[in-house]
Amino acid sequence: MAEVLIAIVVAVIFGAAVFATNARLMISLKTQRETTAASMMLQERMEALRSLSYTGLSSTSASASASPSPSPPTYTADVLADTTVSEAQLGGGINGNLTETVTVSGYMDTAGNSPPTTAGSSQWLRNAANPTGSLVSSTANMGSSYDLLQVDIQLSWTSANGRTRKREMTAIFGKGNKGS
Repeated sequence: MAEVLIAIVVAVIFGAAVFATNARLMISLKTQRETTAASMMLQERMEALRSLSYTGLSSTSASASASPSPSPPTYTADVLADTTVSEAQLGGGINGNLTETVTVSGYMDTAGNSPPTTAGSSQWLRNAANPTGSLVSSTANMGSSYDLLQVDIQLSWTSANGRTRKREMTAIFGKGNKGS
């Protein structure tokens, strides 16, 4: 009888260990899916920004009907007015705890100085309070003051395991890239 009780205890401990491992693996899979979704969102957003002309990228303007944005988008603000396919998997998407920050800054001025002697940037913030994006700060005449612009996109969200996660992507855009 004692052997049966010991066998039952061992089986219960083994079963509990299997369930604990399974729960941890499920959180790990969810975290990995979020990382993949963040990478996809960054890539989708950067491709939309690459489709803009240099003037549209450097402008702080928005089209008259910013939400939904015109197709194809004309300005950076138009790109941010649209949701991406993969953002819903990141902390509930833009209506959850996802925050997206896009910064367009001067990388090389027209005199060839890199970094430029006077730094200028425009920054947009997109979150639950501003689901179509909001211009936080701006510098006028970036298109005529710089030959190269740096675009930084940063995502921040709270993952399935409660940790704050961040992913970011940077690209450099030049005059003549696509239009003027």
